[in-house]
Amino acid sequence: MQTFLNLNTEDKNILISNENSLAIKLLEDKFKFSIIVGPQKSGKTTLANKFLEINEANIIDSIPSNLEFQNNTFLDLNNLPFNEESFFHFLQYFITNDIGLTIFTTSNPLQVDSNSLVIPDTLSRLKSFNMALIENPKDDLLFKLIEKFLKFKSISVSDDIIKGIMAYIGRTYIDAYNASETINNLLYQNNHNINLSLIRQHYE
Repeated sequence: MQTFLNLNTEDKNILISNENSLAIKLLEDKFKFSIIVGPQKSGKTTLANKFLEINEANIIDSIPSNLEFQNNTFLDLNNLPFNEESFFHFLQYFITNDIGLTIFTTSNPLQVDSNSLVIPDTLSRLKSFNMALIENPKDDLLFKLIEKFLKFKSISVSDDIIKGIMAYIGRTYIDAYNASETINNLLYQNNHNINLSLIRQHYE
């Protein structure tokens, strides 16, 4: 069977990096029960949809009340409801029926406050899953992310402009996305012209 990693090297929507390599490896290995944890805008949904194409799985973005799944399923849900019984029953359904479940989320079950209102059995089930983290971007990936987000808007700027704006932003996926929005807005406000002075004025 064709593997996930063989395909995404040519997928312009997926940036392969050290930051997401463990997540890609986990998906490629096709464990029955897995969790991909990553920040917002880190490409979790893109990975889910690409993996979906190859493996003919279902994808959902909420916890359904009616549990009638027959095939491997992806749950794409940023905030997992650790304190809801319905989520425990959802997990137990897949485990009991030996149906594959992969969860894409921002919620790390290993970082849940033990004093918070959670169902202990829910956490114990999740901790038995194979888990991979998508790390926040370092400079090389941050540059490529800003470039990718700009391409989605059909915008091309010089490397100096991207490097210039990187001097003013944090190292998260949201920061990269917001930087692309800033460049887009500055172009719009300045008759499609942009330079390092405009970027400096914007942030200072």
